[in-house]
Amino acid sequence: MAFRNQHFRKTVKLSNQVLKRVFLIAFICFMLLHVLKCKVIRFGKEEPTKTCSERSIIHRITIEKYYEKRKHWVTSNLGSVLFKNQPIKYTQQKKTFTVLTWNHPWWPKDYIKNPLNTCSVKNCVFTYDNNLINTSRVDAVVVTTYRGEIPLVRRRNKSQRWVFFNTDSPIDAFINVESKVKARAIRDMADVFNWSMTYRSDSDVPIPYGRTVPLTDAMMQNISTRPITEAIPYWEHKQKDVLAVAMISNCNNSERLAYINELQKYIKVNLFGKCAKTFQMRNSCPRSKNGEVGDCPKLKNYLFYLAFENSKCRQYITEKVFHNAFSKGAIPVVMGAPVVDYEKLLPPNSFLHVNSFNSPRELAMEIIHLSTNDDYIKTYHKWRQNFEITNEHGSFGRVAQDLCRLCEALNYNDKATKVYDLDTLRLYLDPKLLCSVKRKNKW
Repeated sequence: MAFRNQHFRKTVKLSNQVLKRVFLIAFICFMLLHVLKCKVIRFGKEEPTKTCSERSIIHRITIEKYYEKRKHWVTSNLGSVLFKNQPIKYTQQKKTFTVLTWNHPWWPKDYIKNPLNTCSVKNCVFTYDNNLINTSRVDAVVVTTYRGEIPLVRRRNKSQRWVFFNTDSPIDAFINVESKVKARAIRDMADVFNWSMTYRSDSDVPIPYGRTVPLTDAMMQNISTRPITEAIPYWEHKQKDVLAVAMISNCNNSERLAYINELQKYIKVNLFGKCAKTFQMRNSCPRSKNGEVGDCPKLKNYLFYLAFENSKCRQYITEKVFHNAFSKGAIPVVMGAPVVDYEKLLPPNSFLHVNSFNSPRELAMEIIHLSTNDDYIKTYHKWRQNFEITNEHGSFGRVAQDLCRLCEALNYNDKATKVYDLDTLRLYLDPKLLCSVKRKNKW
């Protein structure tokens, strides 16, 4: 009897072990089937479910890991599409929206073609006729902050959304306002505007200089089967005589120029633009119609680009990074916003920040070290196998996305009424809250 009980217990134990193994195998198979069905999200829609290769699985995991860091970001509905890779959850409105660009008559004229030509929505028209502001025809009024002017109307149309527009750092948000009245300019805007339209990710209408976006599965498959150097723009033009370059025309910020001067003691750095020391270097790059330095083909020859912003303000990351560095196949060496902002907004492991080094000399040593081996350089371009960057401000002949983004916001954003009070405005426009003050160089 004891033998039977012992045999029975062994049989039950073995049966339980078999069941556990069967369950484990079934669970693994279920998870594999689940993982192997991938949905690729493009702007505004999800592609049909399809079976993925091993590369596709790794690609998706990489993308999800990147956007996991952004899931708690405060964004508008449009912001969640642009910065969280979310599909649009709202249908396009049937009506046509009329947008007034107040006291900014050249804005719609800046577009040779329809500003919505490449947009996900088309149901907006734009006007610069200020006389229409009191009419029911206008759905949104866009006001730039540069002059600190606000429309004066006897009776405001409550159905309109008034939007303040700024693409500069808070230091230059009121650049055409006299210094003695700049503080008052923000106060005058309090309780007037319903939406923000800035480069910030938490704006109602985000208009960043550029974005990091995932490659489609097809693009990833194409790139991943080729050497990484084929994904780096102008790789065959890179030279190692002069390792770094900068292009600066605003010479008021002495800190970044002082940093470059110190850096030049240890490595060769070419400086183009109005702040260059020689006539030849000041005029080496073509100029745009307004006299500013335009797209500079010479930048493609360098491994590193010194993307030093004119202001050190939160999320203020301009075309210096997206166009002058990334689009030219260079690793950006950045000075401006805090490191955390660059980590959040740029591709993973794609840049060097001056704050990560104790001195220009230490940074120079790192640049020299990386340049001694192409494999070291390639690690800072590995992101190109999963991501790409977009340039969205219309610089250098590209299509500007600002009016498109506003039209998308009118279609997809929450329709609830809100007003920006003084405290909220300051979170977007007050340099005392958003920008770091100048400090003496420790080096």
